Amino acid sequence: MTRFQELERAAEEVGLTVKTWSPGDGVTRYRFFNDALRHKQSYFGPGNGVYTALGYSDASTFVTGYVVGYAKAKA
Repeated sequence: MTRFQELERAAEEVGLTVKTWSPGDGVTRYRFFNDALRHKQSYFGPGNGVYTALGYSDASTFVTGYVVGYAKAKA
């Protein structure tokens, strides 16, 4: 499993979809969306993202924090 697949799986577990965009400047953008438009969603829309991360490290940190917050909210 790739790092992106792990990130995608973690996001899906808390109701998020992640899409990427690599504009060629060396920094991949990761945009997170609520799952409502999952099958029609691209990085650019139609829905507005809840967060845009610059690079994998930022994306991973966001998902980790979201997972922790989600777990605490459910407790």
